[in-house]
Amino acid sequence: MRNTIANEIIKKAQKDKNLFLIAGDAGLRVWDEYKVDFPNQYLNPGVNEQCDIGLAAGMALRGHKPIFYNIAPFVIMRPYEQVRNDICYQNLPVILIGTGSGLTYAPAGMTHYAIEDIALGLTMPNLDIFSPADPIEAKKCFEYAYNSSKPSYIRVPKAGEETIHKNEDIDITQPIIIKEGKDGILFVHSSMIDEISTLDDLLQKNNINLTFATVPMITTKYKFEKILNDFNHIFTLEEHYENGGFGSLLTNYINNSDLCKKIIKFGIKNEYIHKIGNRDYLRKYYEIDATSVYKKIIKRIKKC
Repeated sequence: MRNTIANEIIKKAQKDKNLFLIAGDAGLRVWDEYKVDFPNQYLNPGVNEQCDIGLAAGMALRGHKPIFYNIAPFVIMRPYEQVRNDICYQNLPVILIGTGSGLTYAPAGMTHYAIEDIALGLTMPNLDIFSPADPIEAKKCFEYAYNSSKPSYIRVPKAGEETIHKNEDIDITQPIIIKEGKDGILFVHSSMIDEISTLDDLLQKNNINLTFATVPMITTKYKFEKILNDFNHIFTLEEHYENGGFGSLLTNYINNSDLCKKIIKFGIKNEYIHKIGNRDYLRKYYEIDATSVYKKIIKRIKKC
């Protein structure tokens, strides 16, 4: 997904001289060709994230289309005040791209995890948040952000993710159904799509068929009730803190108490991660891997 967005930026830069890329001393190999081909549309100010955000805001005020690229924690966490005051408060069309969503950078530790970034983003009015699950969604999210007059934050893993959609005829402003099922619905975003095929296989062995849906845009614009009324069991799965992510948004913004009672959130326990290991190890530890989620879903459905 990272490389897909990088390619889209290159295409836009060829046509739009107002597009300007600010890379916070990150993605150096990703932008090797870009900085040669577009030297007047590129700047690496170094490890100086607060300044980078202020620079992007100033460029937007002058009519440019600035993009700030960095590792996710250094896009929205470290310069939170500047994103809040300089970009979102002024409702400027700056595109923030954070690579390494969730636990992508395991085992680098808490400094490099992006497991509370959605929660932070949701506190800022005007900011559109995108968490695509495959390269096609990533491309569509960037197109939406590029054409928007509002601030945008796009969070992606790194690269090499599989394409799950058969074509680009998708609407990222609504949940996207990737498999129909009758026994419940599970919403997923970003890299957690990796667990879906294994989870589906396990569930089908117990004759459980879920509807799976991706949520590339974390927003209250979704018509939640329209899709949720069809299901007795509603689950959300994300590589993010359980409190503050999409699951919380879902429960907070639907105006139906009966629907809220049906929602079960699967996410990372709200605590600092002291465990050391790769992403698969941490998913298993926090029970958001396919096998752990399968057991919880089976228990929930059979209990009811």
